[in-house]
Amino acid sequence: MPNKTMSCRDVALRLQTYLDGELDQDRMDSIERHLAACVDCGLEAEVFTSIKNDLASHVKPVNSAALQRLRDFSNQIASAAEADG
Repeated sequence: MPNKTMSCRDVALRLQTYLDGELDQDRMDSIERHLAACVDCGLEAEVFTSIKNDLASHVKPVNSAALQRLRDFSNQIASAAEADG
């Protein structure tokens, strides 16, 4: 997928795994190119990054169930975007 242009839907479906660094390099590069060009997706990535950084800055360990709920919520948003497609 190195030269494939990703859609907003593609990025939404993979944003959390991208932010967690869990994608292969080709997908990471494709998403980075999309985020640099798309204001809406770039803003969404900034919001999620801010949330992730705020959670990471707490001295107290973050509840893994709460993190999973955040991921599930993100997936729901991506699924709704796909359905609106």
